[in-house]
Amino acid sequence: MLSNIVQNHLDFIAFIIALLAERFFPLVSWYHPNSFLTAVFSAVGKRIYKPDETKGYQYLAASLASTLILSVVLIIVVLLLEFAFYPELLAGLILYLCLESKAIDKKALRVAKLVKQNQKSTARELSKPLLAREVNKLSAPGIIKALIESLILRTARNYFVVIFIFLLLGPIGALAYRLLTLIQQAWRTDISPNSHFLKPLKIILFIIEFIPIRLLALTIAASKASKQSMHYIKHYGRHFYQTNTGWILSTCSASLGVQLGGPAVYFGKRFNKMRIGADRLPSPDDVPVIINRLNQARVFWLLIIISIEILKLV
Repeated sequence: MLSNIVQNHLDFIAFIIALLAERFFPLVSWYHPNSFLTAVFSAVGKRIYKPDETKGYQYLAASLASTLILSVVLIIVVLLLEFAFYPELLAGLILYLCLESKAIDKKALRVAKLVKQNQKSTARELSKPLLAREVNKLSAPGIIKALIESLILRTARNYFVVIFIFLLLGPIGALAYRLLTLIQQAWRTDISPNSHFLKPLKIILFIIEFIPIRLLALTIAASKASKQSMHYIKHYGRHFYQTNTGWILSTCSASLGVQLGGPAVYFGKRFNKMRIGADRLPSPDDVPVIINRLNQARVFWLLIIISIEILKLV
């Protein structure tokens, strides 16, 4: 009886195990496969990126490179799933490797602690892997604001969107999305965010993230400051440089009661991004608060998923 239940729901059991493993046994970055892949993708980007070429070349080069990378990796994984004795367990392993949340939380809390202790130089150095922008001249509130924004966006994309796609399209879909985010992350370390070379990836990721990011934003909005969140989405989120980002930052800004967004420096150039909210600047104490808000959203959607699975048994 028990063995039949396990066999019939092995895919869901593997899904839950993957979530628990990421939560309690996150892989360290220096031996995580993503670190190796990021290094490879960065080398590919440096090889094909030519800033003096035409816009058409930038679009074509980025599209072909990302398509080639996806094709090679996904073909290998599809073959492994095809010949695996327990493909459900392999799918759970793929999900575990695609998820990234707990490790980011730990780093963010450590940076916030350093800022609170007025160790700004160390905090800047530790925050560099988390931030795409230049951090050398950031003030203490600037470090925390950039950190909170990165924490929100990375958790949304590398956890919530990954799970959404995994449940909708399976492990191959989740892996394809995660590879695209890793490619973008690797290329952005050396390429300005307004480069035409990054535009194809931005468009694809925007389309993929459109629904799950908004669902997460509405979940956070429903938990606290709902009216203020809707006001911020209307006046800031819809007019942000990227509306997916605008929605989630708007609801988190209203939930925390702090100001997010604003100008950022990339490769020595200042980008005048919209400020969200007119409240106080964030402090180190706001980092554990936003982590708690994201955890509440995580528990809420996990309960929904478990409820749906239970209803299937009835």
